[in-house]
Amino acid sequence: MLELTGVTKSYPGVRALAGVDLHVDPGEVRGLLGQNGAGKSTLMKIIAGAEPPDSGTMRVDGATVPFGSPHAARARGIGIVYQELSLVPTMSIGENVLLGRWPGSAVATSATAAERAARHHLDRVGVTADPSTPAERLGVAERQLVEIAKALSADLRVLLLDEPTSALSDREARRLFDVVRSLTRDGVAVVYVSHRLPEVLQICDTVTVLRDGEPVADRRITEVDEAELARMMVGQAVTLTDRSGPRRPAAGSSGAAAPPAEVVLRASGLARPPRLKSVDLEVRAGEVVAVFGLVGAGRTRLASTLFGLEPATEGTLELFGRELRPTSPQQAIEAGIGYVGEDRAAGLVPQMTIAQNVVLASLRRLGSAVAYARADERRLGARYVEELAIRTPSEDRAVSSLSGGNQQKVVLARWLCSGARLLLLDDPVRGVDVGAKEEVFRLVRDLAETGVAVLYLTSELREARALGDRLLVMADGAVAAEFPPTAEEDEIMTAAGGVRV
Repeated sequence: MLELTGVTKSYPGVRALAGVDLHVDPGEVRGLLGQNGAGKSTLMKIIAGAEPPDSGTMRVDGATVPFGSPHAARARGIGIVYQELSLVPTMSIGENVLLGRWPGSAVATSATAAERAARHHLDRVGVTADPSTPAERLGVAERQLVEIAKALSADLRVLLLDEPTSALSDREARRLFDVVRSLTRDGVAVVYVSHRLPEVLQICDTVTVLRDGEPVADRRITEVDEAELARMMVGQAVTLTDRSGPRRPAAGSSGAAAPPAEVVLRASGLARPPRLKSVDLEVRAGEVVAVFGLVGAGRTRLASTLFGLEPATEGTLELFGRELRPTSPQQAIEAGIGYVGEDRAAGLVPQMTIAQNVVLASLRRLGSAVAYARADERRLGARYVEELAIRTPSEDRAVSSLSGGNQQKVVLARWLCSGARLLLLDDPVRGVDVGAKEEVFRLVRDLAETGVAVLYLTSELREARALGDRLLVMADGAVAAEFPPTAEEDEIMTAAGGVRV
């Protein structure tokens, strides 16, 4: 159904693709794997017509498809869900789903008709919101589902999914898998990019692995396991994140219990109804507190409230021993808080350089926001490019030139540079490859060892258990239960479903 031959693509200083061949049969789900910067998203954009390659050919069902034309790709039945969401925020959900293909003629009539026509496609992926709702009111997970519905609304022959479950709960991911299976039964070919290796093993029939823009493996999924997939992606054995016990011993060398560390964050009855209900929370210096919850549980609302993006309207908050309830991000930053949100695009200035993005929260330390030493900016940028292994020829490159995972590292570098003593990390490894994910986990542990307090919010139970010294479970806007990270998964998931424990 889909045949790519000899596809190459280079950017200034970067070879993105070096002679890639890819073949996908009707009804086949082919996984496309690789580390961040391996060329996966570039290849998907080329197939969808969003990027022209330097050379190569593409056929769909035997017919040649011209490169560099999204219209020609759509006309041949190619649909795509991009890793970076592309909805028009001021348009309604329904208008976005059928964007460019509205029924009718008059704009007002077309928009209304589009919203009605979109209902079927939204139902397929489980979106219950009114189609007339502006897309800007949706959370990241809901926007992801609308993107999927948008792709499904076309007459598909080939479906490209670039990290489609990165913001979805397990339940929503299972629904997507059901949709994918129904499409393959109708002969649709699917190219599936994901860093979640268990789901690759679950949904894919075959897998192609890219490394530095070159295909290095082409296997049937029955021939590999999770560890082998990780090894092929990275080029060496990878220790997959797991947890069998506490990260640090509970007692000192003398056998006596270690004295409790300073309380960095204490919240009592903190709330912003109706989405965030009364929350009691305590985080100590050097502690990683994992907050786990399904989509819509209130994790992101809690983080944005603590950072002053959506100030609390009820309750009290103590930071570093003094009462302070931030009403703006500036107040939170000045108090020593750093925040990595689930939508990394919202935390970056795309046309600024990597170094400029890194120092954004440290301008007062460097001088003034207007005039400061550019040499210091470049020095700090180069330092964190090296420490976090950000794949780029130079810290002077625009941050928009980086892959998604490397952009996320830049956001993390900003708060390391700022000297934040409390980090709020909301799904910080969403869409990040297995190698980079382990780097982030190592970084979080290292920061905790130096006394930084970390509130790690995630929809991935495996991450919560791997990193947390304690595990809080949120449901329906409140903390439903607290567990040790070694608690049984069934117990934790029961609490996440809203059952008080």
